Amino acid sequence: MKKPIAALLSLLLIMSMMTSTAVFAQETTEAEQVIDIDRVDADTTPDTENYTIVDDGEPLLEVVHVKEPGATAALDNGLTNGYYTAEFMIPESSYQVYLTGLTQDNVSEIRQAIIESYTEGGDFDLKNLGFIDAEKTWANDGDENLCWAASTANILTYTGWAAQAGFDTTDDLFEAFINNFTDDSGNVECATGWFVNGIAAPEGAQPTPGTGRYLPKYNYSDLVDTFDTYNNCAEQFRTVYPRLKAGYGVSLSLDIYGSNGYEGGHAVTLWGFVTDRRYPETSTQYYHSVFITDSDSDKNSVKNGKDRRDADDVMSLYTLEPQVQDGIDTYSFDISYQKIGLIAEAVTVVPYSADIPYETSPEATLDPVNYPDIVLDPFILSDDPNDDEKTITTFAEGTTIYYHPYMMNVANADYVGKLSLAVTVKNAQGTEVYSRNFHYSQPVTISQNHAMGFTPQSITPKLPVGDYTITASFSPNHNVTEAYYFNNTRSIDFKVRGKYLLGDANGDGVIGTTDITKMQRILARLDHSMDDMMRQRCDINHSGDLALPDVTILQRKLARMEVAFPVGETRFYD
Repeated sequence: MKKPIAALLSLLLIMSMMTSTAVFAQETTEAEQVIDIDRVDADTTPDTENYTIVDDGEPLLEVVHVKEPGATAALDNGLTNGYYTAEFMIPESSYQVYLTGLTQDNVSEIRQAIIESYTEGGDFDLKNLGFIDAEKTWANDGDENLCWAASTANILTYTGWAAQAGFDTTDDLFEAFINNFTDDSGNVECATGWFVNGIAAPEGAQPTPGTGRYLPKYNYSDLVDTFDTYNNCAEQFRTVYPRLKAGYGVSLSLDIYGSNGYEGGHAVTLWGFVTDRRYPETSTQYYHSVFITDSDSDKNSVKNGKDRRDADDVMSLYTLEPQVQDGIDTYSFDISYQKIGLIAEAVTVVPYSADIPYETSPEATLDPVNYPDIVLDPFILSDDPNDDEKTITTFAEGTTIYYHPYMMNVANADYVGKLSLAVTVKNAQGTEVYSRNFHYSQPVTISQNHAMGFTPQSITPKLPVGDYTITASFSPNHNVTEAYYFNNTRSIDFKVRGKYLLGDANGDGVIGTTDITKMQRILARLDHSMDDMMRQRCDINHSGDLALPDVTILQRKLARMEVAFPVGETRFYD
């Protein structure tokens, strides 16, 4: 069921007055100011951007301004400086709230609302707080099918890429899409390809030739990832959610169903989650609700000559409903009256940062429309030579490790020529422990979005316990004309570790009463043999060290009583 964000925040923030509510970033250099609730009112302006409002020492609201270069680029347009995120628990419940994309004005409104409600006992309302929300118009004037372009404009603005290309607002960028594309279906990945490199999709909405390509030194395929959420959506969210917290922009593609069945696709922008902490992150029930902005949410007001820029910025909360049937394992939510949206895909865009690799070679054409571009993707590292799907980065000591790099052409132009590849493995000290060169003797053709790879090879001899990096390089001497060369090299960090059984205190490979005795003697300081490896074996409840609860859990397990921890499970040493 849809709920306006104003009502949601009113409820959550009122309930959160006696708990810690955090609006924060990953790091800051500015000192924090602590303000007592008795010494502040709604008109008080803190002396610093980082402050905590407390009541008898208990925090009510903590604010930290984002200082990271990749994040501050998102809204550095003179009106704001960086963005804010909010994360807090709802008291007397198991629900945790995470919301991002907040501006300085958002934070001021939230701070004022908390103070007024706490000191005066009054209600408050939050609306039109400058959420990043490009809006379509009521009349069909060229944007009816461009929801994907609106969502792309939102996340490129939020992540800072729009600013790098000279766009001040999400509406400016959305109108660039409208002015340059046919009014047809599309997706965020293709829209980002046009924005960065001027690439057109093979079908659907088509741009005016020669448009886009605002940031040609970057390769859009390095910035965008697409996740098939029809296939175990909860598992895909385990990657998407941390990325959202790390400043990535996220768009969701929906399949819309009404009373007559399937009605078409739609794209919306994701800004946060409500999660249920009673369940593990692997559970479908863990993800309870999503915060969404939708280009259709207020288009009814954009008519009779009204500018889309004057439309309300609306963020909504939707409750997720698991949908597991007919090969589908995803979520749906009621997007409008008698219509539901099934989450079909999630697309993430990395936030802008000066550290993101880009092309510097004068030999590169920077033109993926007319020249090929080979990237090492996928690059499979596994203990099974037949595994072509998932890379493993932790291996048991004595395991034979196989690598299988593919050369993918991500440009519009075909690649025609010979293939060569250099592979090296170095240890943590930078010493080369393995190297090999590969060559195709005959020219090959790799068309757009196709790949070729060499036969899987093993790293020999077997590697001892340690940390390693494997690197594969295609055309390191630039002897092939390409759009880009900076993405011809791919590295994977991996490690080789010994195995242990959780709860095997004495390391003999068996879980028994001798392990209980060992743990009790260590706790009583009669045994001083504890080292880091033993600590990992004994830390059954993951507290960080051996403690009495670990002994109790092991005793219950040996007594055949149910325990909540996987005693006896095989683990790798850190």
